[in-house]
Amino acid sequence: MIQTATATTTTGGKPKKSEKWRSRAVLRIIEPGSLVDCTHCGQRVKFQARQRLQQVICNVYNGNVWERVEHFHAECYLEAGSPHGEPVD
Repeated sequence: MIQTATATTTTGGKPKKSEKWRSRAVLRIIEPGSLVDCTHCGQRVKFQARQRLQQVICNVYNGNVWERVEHFHAECYLEAGSPHGEPVD
């Protein structure tokens, strides 16, 4: 299980001139109809009705500009070394 920690984000809304958008990760339940592949292992992030599996969803910023969203199985995110910081709930 992944422990939660404080976010590595700025406050909500647009950042002030002195603030920057940073990559961040959140921990979420995998919802039915998920059609994404894990960035780490390449396998589908699948919903399973009898298990409440979790995924890590990351907004990735480069130079204060949003680039992409990455999805990971919760376990794969740990194996990858938590590349976008500790995920928050």
